[in-house]
Formats: sequence, C-alpha cells, structure tokens
Amino acid sequence: MNQILKTERLILRKWKEKDADILYKLARDPEIGKGAGWIPHKDSDYSKAIIRTVLSGECDYAITLANGLDIPIGSIGMEIGSSKKRGIFREDEAEIGYWIGKDYWGHGYAPEALSELIRYSFVEIGLSKVWCGFFDGNEKSKRVIEKCGLTFHHRNENLFNSMLKEYYNENMMAISAEEYFADH
Repeated sequence: MNQILKTERLILRKWKEKDADILYKLARDPEIGKGAGWIPHKDSDYSKAIIRTVLSGECDYAITLANGLDIPIGSIGMEIGSSKKRGIFREDEAEIGYWIGKDYWGHGYAPEALSELIRYSFVEIGLSKVWCGFFDGNEKSKRVIEKCGLTFHHRNENLFNSMLKEYYNENMMAISAEEYFADH
C-alpha cells in the first residue's frame, strides 16, 4: 500500500510518533472526538499511544497540508474487509473514517482527503465498494460524504459505544466502483 498520497493541497502520509503533540492539540477538542466516536485525548502520551495502536494500520494516514510544513491537520483511514456490525459483508470492500481539526473546518480539506482515498481504493487497490458512515446529528460529515459521491445505503440503530458509554445511530453511505468510474 502507498505510504504517501498527494492531492493539490494535501499530503496523506503515515503517522509518526513525533506527531503526538500536534495530535493531542487537535484531538483534545471534545467536539472532534464526539463526531468521530471517541473520548478527547487527555495528553500527548495518550496521543502517542493512539499513534502506535489505532493509527498504525496499513491504510491510516495523517492529513497534512502540502505547504512543506508537514504538520497534521486531521486523520483519515480505511479498513478493508467485512464488518458485520456495520453491514459490510464483502472482503473487497472498505470503510473509510476521517476527521479534521476544528481550526481547519470549512476549507474543503475533508472532501479532498476523502476523494483521494476513494480514488486510491478503486484505481490502485481495485476494491468493489467504499463505505463511510456518520452519526446522527453530524451534518458536516454527511455533507462531506455526499460531496464525494456516496449515497445512503442503510442505518445501524442503537449501537453501543463503550468508550463514550452511550448508544448511537450510524448512517452508512456507499459508492461502488461502477458508480465511481461512471463519474470519473
């Protein structure tokens, strides 16, 4: 899998332990964690542990601006394979999750990063379908996903988030390879 993906304004690259302080500054915001389904980061050591574990997958990327500063502004990742809990049943499909630091909202970075990972999924990996979900009330994420061509497929109701200790509903959006190539 590619270690670096590039768009006009962004570079998607692997997370590094030295990113822990920046990750903490972004991920300590309760609004970010709530929208993504996790608790706010409590310190940079916690963020470093997240980089070593949660953000260390083959398709997990720090979203950085292509301005040469190499500073993360968010994260995007893809899990390839089935997930019965989410209603994904084929091994040649993937679910993408992402978030952007609050200071970077409203600049189109999330749709740009998501579009690139969708392109990579179909053009370079050859997946058959890409999924992306959003929680009830997260209209910003819904708009990002719709901008990238995904449409509503199904809703997962009354799921329990053990980290946040609450129930939630998740709306699953999808785009197939055929739909993607018909539009690109």
